[in-house]
Amino acid sequence: GILILIWIHTLRKGIVSPSSNISRAPQQVRQIHHMMALLLILKSLSFLSESARYHYIRIYGHTEMWTTVYYTFTALKGTLLFTVILLIGSGWSFVKPFLLPRERKVMFVVLLIQVLNNIVIIFVLNEKEGDRLFDDWKTLLHFLDIVCCCAVLVPIVWQVNTLEQIVEKGSNQSSVIDSEDIVEAALESSDVSIRVTAKKLKLFRSFYVCVMFYLYYTRICVYLVASTLDFRHSWLQEVVSEFGTLIFYVYTGFKFRPMDENPYLSLKRDDFDSNGDEMGVGSLSFRDGDEGKGDVELKKMVQD
Repeated sequence: GILILIWIHTLRKGIVSPSSNISRAPQQVRQIHHMMALLLILKSLSFLSESARYHYIRIYGHTEMWTTVYYTFTALKGTLLFTVILLIGSGWSFVKPFLLPRERKVMFVVLLIQVLNNIVIIFVLNEKEGDRLFDDWKTLLHFLDIVCCCAVLVPIVWQVNTLEQIVEKGSNQSSVIDSEDIVEAALESSDVSIRVTAKKLKLFRSFYVCVMFYLYYTRICVYLVASTLDFRHSWLQEVVSEFGTLIFYVYTGFKFRPMDENPYLSLKRDDFDSNGDEMGVGSLSFRDGDEGKGDVELKKMVQD
C-alpha cells in the first residue's frame, strides 16, 4: 500500500512540473509507468484477498469464494509482472513506442505460458495437498514458471547486445578491447550521443543483473529455504520471498521512474525495415538531458 502511494505521487509529479506548471506527461510519464502502478495494485489486492482467505479458513475451516478471488488476483499479478519485465527489457515505451516482431513472438510465448500456468493452478486447487497428483501438478507449475523466467530474459539480452554494438562502433573501438573499458571510455566521450548511449547500456546491464537476482532468489533460493523449514516455521518462506520481491520492485521503480532528465533514447518507426527488424544504419533521436541541447541525432550502426 505504501509503495502504491509513493508511486502514484511520483507519477503525479511527472505529469505537472511544479516550476513551470506545464504538462509533460507525453515525455516523462509513459505507458509502462501506469502498468507498473497497476501491478502494485494487483499485488496489494492479492495480499488483501489472501488475508481474507486465511481469516475465513480460521473461522469456518474453508472458503471457496476468497480462494477463487485470491488465485484470480495472483494469476493477473503474475501475468502482468512478466509482461512488465519483458516490456522494460525490450525498451518499449522508454526506447521505442512499438515492439519488434521477434519481441512480439516472445511476448506471445510468455502470455501462452502464463495461460497454461493458470490452467495448472485450477487443477492444483482440485487436488488435496499431499496427494501424488497434487505434487505432479505443482512440479509442472514450477517448470512452466522457470520457462517463463528464461523467456523474459531474452529481450533484455537483445537490448544489451544492441547497445554494446552501438557504443563500440560509435566509439571506433575494437571488440577485442574489454567491453567495460569501452563503456567507460564512451562515458568520457565528447560526443553527447555516445555518452548518453553508454549510460543507457549501463542501465540495462544493471536491470539484467537485477532480474537474474530476483528470479534466482524467488525461484531457487526460496525453495531451498522452504525445504529446511518445519511446519511451524513454514511462514518464513513467504517472508523471504516477499523480501526479495520488495527489493526488486523498489529497485526497478527507482531506476525507471519518470525523470526530468533521463538517458533514454526514442526510436522512430522508420528506423526499422519493412519486416520490423533493425536496419544496418538508422537514426536514433533522443533528448539530451545532461546538456539541455534538445534533440540530437545518433546514427545507428547495428545489424540485427
